[in-house]
Amino acid sequence: MVPQQIREVSKLRRPFVVAGAVVGALLSGWYLYDSFGRSGISADPIWTRFVNVALIMFVAIYLANLLRRGVEALKRR
Repeated sequence: MVPQQIREVSKLRRPFVVAGAVVGALLSGWYLYDSFGRSGISADPIWTRFVNVALIMFVAIYLANLLRRGVEALKRR
């Protein structure tokens, strides 16, 4: 059995994830506000709103993580 290496956790991880979650929450709020404002045939069904909010949150946190990796790469130079 090969011993596992202990990976160092970046100190920038938490701030970037929190910032991504805040941006995702703001975008989700804007999307829901806009979505509930529409009526008639262009209104999204509730399941579509749920999926879109989940996707917005995922993408915002994922992009914040990618940005963190870029910042860390620039700091190492």
